[in-house]
Amino acid sequence: MSVTFKQVAELAGVSTQTVSRVTNGASNVAQETRDKVNAAIDKLGYVPNKGAQLLSGAKSKVIGLITLDVSLHGISIIANNIRIQAQLHGYGTSFAVVDEHAYQKIVTATRELKSQRIEYIIVNLPLTKEEAEQLVELFTDLHFVFIDVPNNSQVNSVSAAHYQGASEAAQLMLKQQRQRLLLITGPHDSTASTLRLQGWLSQIKHFEATVVAQLEGDWLASSGYQLTREALSNGAVIDGVLVASDQMALGVLRALHEHSLAVPQQVAVIGFDDSADSAYFYPPLTTIKQDFAAISAQAVDMLFNDSASEPPFKAFVATQLIERASTQTLDSKTYNKAQIEQLLQQVKNALP
Repeated sequence: MSVTFKQVAELAGVSTQTVSRVTNGASNVAQETRDKVNAAIDKLGYVPNKGAQLLSGAKSKVIGLITLDVSLHGISIIANNIRIQAQLHGYGTSFAVVDEHAYQKIVTATRELKSQRIEYIIVNLPLTKEEAEQLVELFTDLHFVFIDVPNNSQVNSVSAAHYQGASEAAQLMLKQQRQRLLLITGPHDSTASTLRLQGWLSQIKHFEATVVAQLEGDWLASSGYQLTREALSNGAVIDGVLVASDQMALGVLRALHEHSLAVPQQVAVIGFDDSADSAYFYPPLTTIKQDFAAISAQAVDMLFNDSASEPPFKAFVATQLIERASTQTLDSKTYNKAQIEQLLQQVKNALP
């Protein structure tokens, strides 16, 4: 038999109206009374009727997350950490997955979350400055935080220090005497990917190295694999690959292996994210660590920011270079050997 409102009220020694106010998150309840009601709820195992709460017009104690496909590593880690952070604030989470960068689909997802009486929404997918600002203007009664928007967007946002991290990755590779680089970016509509590319290029220009090819991936290992095979099959002679995600770097490593190019002796590889598996790639991957837990915590905290200062609020979470076995200083003898092997491979591919 299910526990009722009345039973909770009797055990706590309060009215049923007070129980209703507590379960609906009302602020006009004394903390001592709130504690009594919550203790009664825990003791009796009472589960509030969410449907009834929505029909009554109560605000939902749920944080909405509009996100891309959660099969992507960074996306899934952020989603899980947002769920954990929401729980710490006494909130649940509701996910709205959008399969592509399409503004109207994001508007539709926002409306669906709003229909659930959700007023706090985190958006973790690429938006332009104009799209993000327009979304905020369209839903003035909601609180938004964005994770992948241009830094000059007039909206609340949290992001990793993508430019800084990518600059450190390129610095390491160039200081290790790598001079002929393949760049594999993420999708062009992602601000995170754009900033990583800019960070790489700033150091490549400074060290006067050569970009042999710049190709656009989709964050998945398959694209890193296919793009690297494409570059090598087209005759690219490289000694380093800068990759915008660890998942794509996994595909890069396989393609290099299939072309008999040793990592890191002949070609060095650096990823981005420090995914949980990157230390177990072969060889273990040098990468730029994103603090996904800190990004998620900052995003949730910003939703409830009651600071008197004027928005938009901005937060940037530092990255960290993690050196592993996929990079090392290039030996000139190894470099000559690499060139010869690559040229021989090109000749072999050209033969009927």
